[in-house]
Amino acid sequence: MGFKSDIQATRATGIGSVVAPSVRLRGISIANSTASAGSLTLTNGNGGTTLLVLDVPAGDVYTLNLPEDGIPFGQGIYCSVFADITSFTVFTDKYSAPGLTSQQP
Repeated sequence: MGFKSDIQATRATGIGSVVAPSVRLRGISIANSTASAGSLTLTNGNGGTTLLVLDVPAGDVYTLNLPEDGIPFGQGIYCSVFADITSFTVFTDKYSAPGLTSQQP
């Protein structure tokens, strides 16, 4: 298995755009400090296809590393459901976030 580098972390705390297009989701960490089980849904852009749905037990932190090349989000990562979650961090390709290009170190 090869080693992936140039990963970027982006934290979010609610519904909305998380990372602009085009990006591959490599991993995700979700924190739930509430007394209820939480749910998180990520779609391919706003109103796009649902590509990932995760449930998190009450008072837990859940981390998922995606195999191989991850999940492609051609229209960007958008959070459409954010229920009983404190925050989440997505781990993506380094040059995928707004304002970053392959020209930057």
